[in-house]
Parts: sequence; structure tokens; C-alpha cells
Amino acid sequence: MNNICRKFLLQNVCKTGVLFSSKQISYSIAKVATPSSKVTSVLPTTRSIHISTSLRSNSAVDVQESKPESSENQPLEELDSKAAKYAELASDEEKKKKILMILMEHQVAMLSGNKVPQKISVNDMRELLTMFSFSSRIKYMNFMFEKEIRRAADKRKKEIKQQEREIWLKEKENIKPSEHIQYGIGHNTMILRVRKKSYLRHHNQRLANSVLFGQKFIIDLDYDCFMRKQDCNNCSEQLLELYSVNRRNQSPFDLMFCNVDHNGSTMYAFSRYMPNLYAPDNFITMTDLSYLDLYPREKLVYITPFAKEPMKTYDPNAVYIIGGLVDKCIKEPVVLAKAKREGIRAVHLPYDEYLMWGRGNKSLPLNQIMEILLEMKNTRDWNKAFSHVPKRKLVRSLDLFSDF
Repeated sequence: MNNICRKFLLQNVCKTGVLFSSKQISYSIAKVATPSSKVTSVLPTTRSIHISTSLRSNSAVDVQESKPESSENQPLEELDSKAAKYAELASDEEKKKKILMILMEHQVAMLSGNKVPQKISVNDMRELLTMFSFSSRIKYMNFMFEKEIRRAADKRKKEIKQQEREIWLKEKENIKPSEHIQYGIGHNTMILRVRKKSYLRHHNQRLANSVLFGQKFIIDLDYDCFMRKQDCNNCSEQLLELYSVNRRNQSPFDLMFCNVDHNGSTMYAFSRYMPNLYAPDNFITMTDLSYLDLYPREKLVYITPFAKEPMKTYDPNAVYIIGGLVDKCIKEPVVLAKAKREGIRAVHLPYDEYLMWGRGNKSLPLNQIMEILLEMKNTRDWNKAFSHVPKRKLVRSLDLFSDF
């Protein structure tokens, strides 16, 4: 009986090609041989062991033959699957491999307990691809983790406030109405509430009037090649503050961005800080043309701290230009050189005539220059205009006393 069962199993194995171990074959033979429900352990014979090992060796040869093809395709398939989210960034194989390397570094840092975010967005991956060292990428991931924690905390605060408001509304429904007039939050009031939309509409109306009738003011964004990526980010932050300062003023300028590179680092960071940059209600004129193509050379005045000629009076008919440049690491007067090369009049603000300047250069952020020029436009008073200069830039009375 055992020989018949053994021959039957071997024939089925040879037909189907399924690999059974010697233990499985001996177990099945014992199960067929014993009529009772209890299965007794039967030791495998030498013939079954020889057959199973031969089958296993044949299957191992097949696996080894198919292994090189799978080993070659497996990394590419894994690379494509993980980089599918960042398809717009993976333009070639090198960038795909770098994306996979960054994802592996993120996973290893997460398993080792470092402060890294749960997920990496497409914008964050674009920033990580520009970094060439492992330490810089880990520092940026730490910064992303802190941002993620702040967003989660803000979300929890909003949820708590929403729950408190729902509880307050339920309590308010149960309160019986008073016979007398009630004042306070949620009750009667004599003060008209001005909503945020009204403020925005009012400011937009001012900007619309400045586009039609206001004085032109140009920001030259032709200096990305002179700045680091961090300086481009700082420049975009100053541009955002400059826009808000101009928007809040009673008589704002008509802002124009010339020599704009929409794929540059400054404009990319500025579009992140200002999501409605390309919306029709932001009232910023952006063009890749030069200001020489738009206005006559005689009306253009370039403001730079390296110019020799001081700006004695304010000209309401002139078109003033400032360079969109953060010169923390730039020692050469690149703005003045460009103004001379293009034959444009260059002036500097008259700090020495009205202020006692302290240590450091006389370059100010773009938003502070905008505040000075707006104040000068409205009042024609340099003393009031220079009140927007930070006090840390000036000489203090204690410094004068110590020098004396």
C-alpha cells in the first residue's frame, strides 16, 4: 500500500511541477496509509528524500536563472514607485536616484528617532534636491518637523475653539431672553462692525487708483545670479513686506516688477509667500522686459547707497528704481555698476545730512526704503521720512559720551 501511494504522489508531482519537501511527502503517505483519524509519524525514505532534493535543486537552478533579470528590474520598479509622487521633479535618472536616496535618508532618520516630518511634500522635495550635503538635508528636515508640529498645534487650538463655541451656542439657546437690552459679544451693540472683506476692498480700491493715476515705482529683479538661495528667500520676504507697506498707505505707488524670471529662486519663493501673486486683484505689474523698454531714460532714477549724488529733493514725476537684492555677501556695488552701464542717473538717500549713522553699511531692507519714500512723497520732510530708519543703525548718545 505504501509503495502504491508513493508512486501516485510522485506521478502527481512530476505532472504538476509543485515542489514538496520530504517531510510533506512522508506525512501525506502516512495519512493515506492509516485508515484511522490519528496520523502516525512515518520517517521519510531515502527515495523520497532523493526525489525532493533533486526537485529542489532543479527549482533552485530555475530561480538562479531568473534572479538576474528580477534583480535588475527590482531597483528600477522600486525607484519608479517611490518617485511617482515627485514625477514632475524626476526629469532624469540621476534626479530619480537622488529622490530615492532622500527618501531612504528620511526613513532611516525616522527609525533612528530623529526629528523629521511624517511626509515630504513636493515643494520640500524640491528644496532638498538643491542641497548637496547630508547634514544640510537633515537640518532642513528638522525645520520641516518644527513646522509640522506648529501646524498640528494650531489645528488643535482651532478644534478646541470650535468645541467651545458649540458649547457656548448650546448654552445660549437654553438661556431665556432678557427683558432689557443686552450688550456684549453676541448681543446688541451700537458700534458698526467692519468686516475683513471691507478692509480688503478699501485697500484694493487704493491700489486700483494708483495703477490708473499713481506714480510708478520699479523693483528690478535682475540679481538672482548674485545671491545665494537664502538671500533670494530673504529678498522675497522683503518684497512681501514692501507690498503690504505700499498697500496700507494713503497714496500708494504703482508697483512694477521688471526683468522678472518666473522660474528664478526669488519669484519661486515670493509665489510661495504670496499665493495670490498671479491673481488679478493683487495689482502688481510683472514683466520680463527691462524698464528701458517701458520708460524714457531721462525719467528713470536708480536709488543705491553706493551712488555719489545725494537725493536732495523728491521728484513726483520721476520713476524711481530699487534693486531687488539682498547684499549680505556682496561687497561689489553691482547695482551702481548696472546703472552706469545703462546710463541711468543714480542717487543715494541723504543719510549724512539728517542722521548720525553708526557702524555698518548704509543699505536698508526694501520695505524700509519703501516706507521712507512713501513718507517723503506724502510730507516732503526728510526728518519724518528718516524716522523709519531703525535705531540700531544710528549712533546713540551713550556711544557719543563714551567716545568723548
